[in-house]
Amino acid sequence: MPDNQIAPDGGKFQTIFANGVNLRVYTLNEGRTGLPLVICNGLGQAVEILYPLMHEFPDRPIIAFDAAGVGRSEVPETAATIPQHAAMLRQVLDDLNVDRCDVMGISWGGALAQQLAYEYPQLVHKLVLAITSAGGIGSWWGTPLALSEIMFPFRYINKAYGDFIGPFMYGGEALLQPALFKEYSKNAIRPSYEGYSAQVKALCTWTSVPWLSQLNQPTQVIGGALDTLIPVANQMLLASLMPNARIRIYNAGHLLMYSRKSEVGALVTDFLDGSAS
Repeated sequence: MPDNQIAPDGGKFQTIFANGVNLRVYTLNEGRTGLPLVICNGLGQAVEILYPLMHEFPDRPIIAFDAAGVGRSEVPETAATIPQHAAMLRQVLDDLNVDRCDVMGISWGGALAQQLAYEYPQLVHKLVLAITSAGGIGSWWGTPLALSEIMFPFRYINKAYGDFIGPFMYGGEALLQPALFKEYSKNAIRPSYEGYSAQVKALCTWTSVPWLSQLNQPTQVIGGALDTLIPVANQMLLASLMPNARIRIYNAGHLLMYSRKSEVGALVTDFLDGSAS
């Protein structure tokens, strides 16, 4: 697993051994002051898919990573649960000497972000939960097509098929502008089948519903009214159960962190820079 790839915008890739797995970690704006923003990515998604969004935070230290089995990180010998993924991320942050951070969880990464905030409340300052849910057994599923496609990574194996089916999974603007989805997905890296299926299993067997009310971190929930993969009812549930959460709904689908990245970037920056402690 090489860690000497070319990283854009002055960022840096490195390999960090975390709880028995080598993870590929990307850091950006390391010289900037302030709390780092840790980004937990979506199902099967490597760091590269986040580049356009990270451009919206030019003054903030950023940490992103390929989850175990995804991108260029190693596949664990046994499937990792969401709590185990959280333990890996905690080890990464310890290795980077991060003892306080803000965390953004996108889609699948929202489960990881919630778990990290629950297990390590002194570590996580503020939370951003975008197009995500309270877990497979505590959520509303998307359309039957989206659900069937999410179970297998064939869209990663066959790029043409992925560009065709992706808009039907994501809904909203992806359906109306399929070229936009194609542009978004061009940097995707095919995950291993073992790593991808383990991520699916981890989410389907996890829920945060029993302890969501214990998450006291200031939280910005973000949803897409036209999301056919993780319907907006999921974000409404998160915001209703968390004691210190606010919610913003966009007229967009599951692509909104790309299609509305400038608006989302401004919203998140305002939230993270605000006075809530």
